[in-house]
Amino acid sequence: MYMAATPGNRTRIKSLIISGVLVSIVTGISEPIEFLFLFVAPVLYLFHVFMTGAALFVVAMCGVTIGNTDGSALDLLIFGIMQGWQTKWYLIIPIGLIWSAIYFTVFYWYIKKYDIKTPGRDDVDDIQIAKHDPAVILSALGGKENIVSLDNCVTRLRLVVHDMGKLQEKILKQAGALSVVKIDEHSVQVIIGAQVQTVKDNLDALL
Repeated sequence: MYMAATPGNRTRIKSLIISGVLVSIVTGISEPIEFLFLFVAPVLYLFHVFMTGAALFVVAMCGVTIGNTDGSALDLLIFGIMQGWQTKWYLIIPIGLIWSAIYFTVFYWYIKKYDIKTPGRDDVDDIQIAKHDPAVILSALGGKENIVSLDNCVTRLRLVVHDMGKLQEKILKQAGALSVVKIDEHSVQVIIGAQVQTVKDNLDALL
């Protein structure tokens, strides 16, 4: 997704990608990365599901026995490396490199071929709007009266709105949003990145 982004936007999305990767590595929670492409490219998510299952099959066939794990680096250390060579934890490295190459090739090809609007691939007019200005963001969300509920996770604002038609996606992106994902008729997620908690707190203050 980073390499497929418009070159001028790569710096803008770098923190989002890095934070998602770090969360996945340290905790084994992959949703911050998955939500960057799940709703705009369901085909890639199906590929991801298949590759996840295939990875479990391959490591099992290779005799890797790391134990009950959530897939985090800590689990690899505690239940793999610290348990000795008999767990065959070292096989995770070459298998992981092969899987990384397959993922990169398929994702890059698919995103570029079908012009998938993953973060950093949207054209945004170069106008001067203060980044993460809560008043601008609230206005672009349709104002106070349009907000039913507001929450956040590691990188995203999660909202329920009365009228999805009142959202101004271009203004949201000019105000620092990396992507806007409409989940259904009333639910929307605005991908902000590592600053999401500050943005959410400022919006709460306005609301």
